Amino acid sequence: MQQFFNSLYTSGIGLFYDRKSPMYGLYKAEIFNTAGFYTLLTALALVVVFYYIFNHAIPALTHQGLYKPTHWLLVLLLVAGLGALLAYRVSIGAGAVRDPYMRYFIITNTLVAPLWFILFSVILKWGSNHARRTPF
Repeated sequence: MQQFFNSLYTSGIGLFYDRKSPMYGLYKAEIFNTAGFYTLLTALALVVVFYYIFNHAIPALTHQGLYKPTHWLLVLLLVAGLGALLAYRVSIGAGAVRDPYMRYFIITNTLVAPLWFILFSVILKWGSNHARRTPF
């Protein structure tokens, strides 16, 4: 899994920024894997909350129509924001310095988090009672 996250984030950051940080070893050894795993779990958790808690287990929320594409988009934006926050907190927690490489890592994770959310949405939405066709 670590190799997957290393290549995902290295190539993602490479699209925006062509230099490696002096702390690249720390990113590769610890930060990419930790942030990637937490981002993946966060996206999965919010997919489960959207499709199975909001639209299945809590009837009062279902009757308010919280299964529409607009609500899905709001949760997608929440996932993107949490992806940025996770990337920042994991980087600072591991001792990385605030430099352009960290900035582009945060941007990359902000883009990767919604991709996980979309992937999990496609895979897990079929068991939902009301949001089966949300967003597509």
